Amino acid sequence: MDKDLLTELYTLAKATFAANLDGLFFEEDLFAVSLANRPTYYVTLGNGVLVANRGRKGLTNFLEYLEHEETEDELEFFEYQQAMDSLYSVVPFDEDDDMLETDETWRKESGVLFEDMAAPIFRSKVEYCLPGIIDEEEAKEFIRIFKATLHLIARLTEIKKEHPKHRAIAMWHDQVSDGSKKNEYIPRLTVGENEIVLDKLLFEPWNYENTFPVPEFADAEQRRYYKSMKAKSGKVFYMATGIFPAPVSSEKFDEPTFPVFYLLYDPQAHQILDVYMLDDYEKDHNIFIDRFLAVVDRGVKPQAIHCYGRRTLPLLTKIGPNMGVMVFEGKRDAELDEVIDDMLHHFLHDGIEEEDEHDR
Repeated sequence: MDKDLLTELYTLAKATFAANLDGLFFEEDLFAVSLANRPTYYVTLGNGVLVANRGRKGLTNFLEYLEHEETEDELEFFEYQQAMDSLYSVVPFDEDDDMLETDETWRKESGVLFEDMAAPIFRSKVEYCLPGIIDEEEAKEFIRIFKATLHLIARLTEIKKEHPKHRAIAMWHDQVSDGSKKNEYIPRLTVGENEIVLDKLLFEPWNYENTFPVPEFADAEQRRYYKSMKAKSGKVFYMATGIFPAPVSSEKFDEPTFPVFYLLYDPQAHQILDVYMLDDYEKDHNIFIDRFLAVVDRGVKPQAIHCYGRRTLPLLTKIGPNMGVMVFEGKRDAELDEVIDDMLHHFLHDGIEEEDEHDR
């Protein structure tokens, strides 16, 4: 990467992380940074960490992560972690922590000295992919984000001097909303070629919620066919979906990705009926439906399906009722938890390739 670019990046990062944030805002306080021809970044800044969430999707995933940060379900928490879509910079507590050879090379090439703190690292995290080293365009975006952040810190520092007993971001909000509690605003910094403009952005967190695909039957004939099939009295299926907890090489993406798994289980027969994974769920989710219908075609149509995982109920919301099958949000089930754990353990230790070969 260009030396001048590295020097500017590390200089701005050092200034940002060295700034005194006491009394300005809390780590969970958001501000928006608007860059030309780029999605808006929604940024949080804390002690030694800056996270810039990409666009509406990145913000939505970040808010969901915060909402579920205290969950005791490790697989669920892992999913919310991996859904993050952001640029982030961290000052490692231990200089060897998460450091790569590139980080050390860049630090030296930048010429910026870090005597009182460790040098920050810079990463790009795409939804359901591992974080990676930033590229040159992302470095340029980081530079503008740091400039915007320092501009906001300077303004909040001025407010803090005027109102030393109050949190500066709260006083800023009172100023831009004329003291009204009706609307919530966050700072928005628009970064131009020669100036940074600070104004307000209406923020309604309830408008940020992930939606998942809701497929339907291909046509009326297919719907009538499955509706006419007689369900087995008392038969219940469990269907679970979630994020597989290890990255897998993908033919569709340049980087390894965390695929979405699907499990169809018969709790009465204590039998796994089907298992599959998709690396592009948004595009290929109908494959899960096709595989479920293939199980039904083998002669077992359930009366009801209990759904586990946040994608599952949307997946069956229309398909289930249209074929005469009741669908419910399933309650936590110890047997299913054990089945999922065993299934994940199998794939993690025995590999996915064998299963792929079997499917082909």
